[in-house]
Amino acid sequence: MLHRPHNPSASVEHGDWRLPLDKPEEAEHLPPHPIGVWRRLKLRVAYWQAAPLAQQQVESATGDPPVVPIHGWSRALRLIFAWVALLPLSVIMVYALLLHLYHHAGEMVGQRNFWLSVPVWYSLLGVGAFVSLVISRVALPVMVYVYVVGHELTHAIAAKLCLGKVQTLRVDLNGGYVETDTDNLFIALSPYFVPLWMCVWLLVLWCINLVYPFPEWAAWFYAGFGFWWSFHLYWTVWVIPREQPDMLENGLLFSLLLVLIMNIGILLAVLYAFGVLSPSGYGQDFVTAAHDTWQHLYDICSQIVRTVQSY
Repeated sequence: MLHRPHNPSASVEHGDWRLPLDKPEEAEHLPPHPIGVWRRLKLRVAYWQAAPLAQQQVESATGDPPVVPIHGWSRALRLIFAWVALLPLSVIMVYALLLHLYHHAGEMVGQRNFWLSVPVWYSLLGVGAFVSLVISRVALPVMVYVYVVGHELTHAIAAKLCLGKVQTLRVDLNGGYVETDTDNLFIALSPYFVPLWMCVWLLVLWCINLVYPFPEWAAWFYAGFGFWWSFHLYWTVWVIPREQPDMLENGLLFSLLLVLIMNIGILLAVLYAFGVLSPSGYGQDFVTAAHDTWQHLYDICSQIVRTVQSY
């Protein structure tokens, strides 16, 4: 997310990022961290030394447009909240999910009918189709372009939901951005936890079946779900290390943990829809996971205190 000089008519750019897919020699094998270590450190130094918002802009070390981060108490509070609340919550949610799958879903997974059911079987076929495309690198530029379109459209839809105006929406193979007059956390991070194309696919198939039912509806419905869910997860993980201004501006740790928690929440909803997860059972496992996590932290801190006192 990039900020322009403070004035009444200023707009905010969301999701501005660049991919060198118009250069085959660079797109052939994109490195996981395209910004060098030294340039990354310079960007971090400039980022943390920036003056307050509306007083000074920072030119990033990559030559991108100026980036002005959150400063002062806002950034400090978000960092503290990430360590104190979001990190333990994400650990507990994952721990509780594993406990629940062990206690409840293990019986179903062991049944042959579970794997041959329409939702599971066709969803796995959709996942396999996407994995095959990624491994073969067939239509890679097309997939990247589709992801960029979905990324920027999600920013734009989020801005509209927040009663903002979308002034510019630009998409090409080098990336894209959205200019709005509204700026908040939901607009900035929504593309990382909202699987737009999956939602579009499910909505379209549901509407078609409502108007014109056809016997193959369930197969297409769940196969598309598996394909677009994998699409969302893969490209989200792929793009996060590439210095996304959306995350840098809101604090990297805070943004990552928030995105992780939201994606876990969507996964829980999917498992509930597939009959793998029981809300009451997961709630009980969540309480157990929270208690165990707190007990482990207490034991570790107690051991550290005893070690220090022994010296």
